[in-house]
Parts: sequence; structure tokens; C-alpha cells
Amino acid sequence: MNLEQVMAPIMQQFREIETCIECSAANLVQVPEVFYYAQKAVLHPTAPLFDHETQALKPRCVRALKRIFILCDHDMDDALNDEELNEFQIKCFNAPLQPAEIVGVKRVVQEKLPQGVNDLGLTLTGFLFLHALFIEKGRLETTWTVLRKFGYNDEIKLKDDHLTIPFKKAPDQSLELTSEAVEFLKGVFSTFDTDKDGVLRNSELDDLFSTAPESPWGETPYKDAVKRTPLGGLSLSAFLSEWALMTLLEPAQSLANLIYIGYNCGAASALRLTRRKSVDRKKQQTDRNVYQCFVFGPKGSGKSALLKSLLERPFSENYAATTDEHYAVNVVDRLGGTKKALVLREIPEDEVKMILSTKESLASCDVAVFAYDSSDEYSLKRASELLMTVARQGEVSGFMVPCLFVAAKDDLDSYPMAIKDSAKICQNFGIDAPIHISVKEGDLNSMFNRIVTAAEHPHLSVPETEVGRSQKRYRHLVNRSLMFTSVVAAVAVVGLTAYRSYAARKNTSS
Repeated sequence: MNLEQVMAPIMQQFREIETCIECSAANLVQVPEVFYYAQKAVLHPTAPLFDHETQALKPRCVRALKRIFILCDHDMDDALNDEELNEFQIKCFNAPLQPAEIVGVKRVVQEKLPQGVNDLGLTLTGFLFLHALFIEKGRLETTWTVLRKFGYNDEIKLKDDHLTIPFKKAPDQSLELTSEAVEFLKGVFSTFDTDKDGVLRNSELDDLFSTAPESPWGETPYKDAVKRTPLGGLSLSAFLSEWALMTLLEPAQSLANLIYIGYNCGAASALRLTRRKSVDRKKQQTDRNVYQCFVFGPKGSGKSALLKSLLERPFSENYAATTDEHYAVNVVDRLGGTKKALVLREIPEDEVKMILSTKESLASCDVAVFAYDSSDEYSLKRASELLMTVARQGEVSGFMVPCLFVAAKDDLDSYPMAIKDSAKICQNFGIDAPIHISVKEGDLNSMFNRIVTAAEHPHLSVPETEVGRSQKRYRHLVNRSLMFTSVVAAVAVVGLTAYRSYAARKNTSS
């Protein structure tokens, strides 16, 4: 029984085995071939490109090749003509195709797959077929050369050096999409909204991201973070909100997906770096378009209901404790016709200590909301403790944030001292009186506009603890003492100089 008879059933069962070769180091039989195939398996692996079980290109490979096809289809007629094929060949392999070779390529495709070629040239179907044919014939280096020329790594994602963000970001700065990038996204939305109903259905959204490795919004934190239509579609506002959230949380991921769907103007024109919050506080204003609000509160205080109300979802009586962080983002209309994106980040009570464990934990927070059940005395007490924790963290770290106290479930009867107790807490911290809301009754008391207003004025509604006030008074005292000492020293120096001048004149006159 020869080697092929032994290995054929094994290779049939385990299709991931690419090569079987008989060799002998002692007799120097096919030793170079072993190293050749080993090197080939590392440099041009089959697994990322081809599924042996289905005998088809893998989805991520198809998506990458589709993007490459679109980039090469300069006249956007859904086919690569002879000139476009030649440009593609030169870019990837540094050598043009002869006319006879182009005809031969088309003939091979047309014989096997008639729809792979039309009167305009090689279609996407034919382009994908060619690469599947190369792989089946063991010419994986051809497909890998194409992918790498267009910036893909071994995971068939764009390499990091194609996604360099040319900004050095401080902890209290954020990245936002530029107006140029937003206009590009509006154009993309219009292009893929094939039925022109102002909504991207799931199928249209899948088509939009068909040139990306996968849809970026299929998992948390993006999956359930925006307002959707009853059929699960996205309006233009929700579409841009998803992009705003992704740019805030993962700017490199946002840039990558912009490039995947056709943006080719570079990171500097796609992203803008916001001003430091410490500067915003001094200037008493901010130029941001996206605000992130941390939502704190004890269990059962209505945090999740607040996030859902931002997305205009109906109130539900069913309660389930939140164990993980959740995000919600929507556009808030402001006076004068301006629009701001508001991101609510729900912080589970059990996660507060862990989240605040680092000095920079509040650096990304523009405003903090502390929700409590207005009918529950313990809920108010716990919310005030959380406010104290966050306020002190801000004072220690230097990342102070405006804070709002929110009396949720205002439709329920409050306990006798609720209003007096909550007002006293706010007074003690030096922040505005509680905002009373009832998500159940749809009475939000301009809640989201108030959050944006607080974020727009970062020097106001910043809580102070007694420790913070004492330290502030001490610093003022020290500064005044230093100033007084400086003045005294200056007077002494002037006096001494005058005396020396007087003594010198007196000696001269003598």
C-alpha cells in the first residue's frame, strides 16, 4: 500500500490537511519540498480563504474581494473592463496582461460560469470564481498577493498601519466624525436606501456592510443602542447615532469601517479631536457634538427605563436587574436648530467600584446622572452615597463632571420627607434641585435637553464635598499667603535698592 492510499481517506476526513509529502532526512528525499510547503502554509494559508467542507470561499474573503472589485471598478458599471483588469494586474503583480491573456481569462470564466462575464467585462461573480479557481488549483499566493496589496492582514482585516489615527488624545478628549465624514455617510445611506423610504432595512444594512469583514453593529454595545423602526430598520438619525457611538468608543474601528464602505480621504479628514475638558471648564463652554452621560443609581431606580425612553421605547412593568453596562444614543434637538448626539451609559450599581478604580475613570464622562426611586427612602440615600463617591473621585483625579439628581418614578407616592431630604442633598453638594420624571407616564421634564445643557456648561453643577471645600479653602489661603509674602518681599527689595542708592549718593556728595 503506497502513501496516497494510506493518506487519501485521512485527508478526506480531515480537510484542513493541505499537503501530505513523503520525505527522508537520512536519504535527503524531498527535504526541500517539506520546507517549501511549510513556508507556503504559513505565508499563504488556506484556512482564512477557503472552506474545504463547503468547497467555497469563506465569507470574510468574499467581502474583502468584493471591496477590491469595487475599488477597481472605476466607472462603477459593475464589471471590470480590459483597462481596469490591466490596472488591477499591474497594481498587484507589477506586470500587464496581454490582450490574448485577457481574452483567455474571460473565456475560462465564461465556460465554467456564463454569468461571470458580460458585454462590459468581468463581473463580481466571475472575479470571485477566478479566485476560488486559483485556490482549488493550489495557487493561494495569487489571492494572498491581491489581498495584501490592498492592505489586508492574515485575518483579512485592514492592517493597523492603514488605520493610524494622527492625533495624540488626552484622557479627557474624544474623537468625533467631521462634517465631511457625516456628509459621506448621508450619501451612503441614500445609496443603500433602495426603496427611498428613509429607513435602512436589515437587508439594506447588510448590503451596506458587505465589503466589511462583518457588520460592526451585530454585537454589544451597538446592537441595541439606537432607536429602530417596528421592523428593525434604522432611520438616518439612528444610522448616524450608531456611527457617533462607535467613533466615541472605538475610533479605530469607526475609521476602519468608513474605509471598508468606501471612504478614502484619510483619518485626518474623517475624525476631529475635541478640546480638553479642563480647557472647556476654563472657557465655560464646549465645542463637542457628542456628549457621554454616565447614569448611576441603585438597583430598581429606573436607570434602564431612562435609557429606553431616550430611544422612545414603550415603558415595561417587567423588571430585570442590569448586570452589564448598556448604552443608548440618540439625537437631541437644541434651540436654534442645532443637534447634539447624547450617549447614555448605564452603570450597574455593583460595577461602580470597579469602574471608578482608575484615576481616569471619569475622564470620558461629560455629565453624570444619579437616578433614584422617589418613593423609596433607601434609594435616595444610596443615590446620595453614589453622588458622594463620584464627586470625591472627580476632586481627587481632577476630572470633575457636572451632576444631575433625578427623582424617577414620580407617579408613585413619595415618602413624607422625600422632597426636603433630596433638596438638602443637592444643596449640600451645590448642584441643582432634583429633576422629577415619570417614564411610565411619559413625563420626562425635558430631561435629555437638561443633560445636554449641563454638558454644554462644564463649569456649572459640579458637586463639591466637604473635604473638597476644605482643600479649596486651604489652597486659597496658601495662595493668598504666598501672594502676601511675595508683596512683602518685593517691597523689601525695592526698599533695599532705594536705601543703597541713597547711601551711594550720600557717599559721593561727601
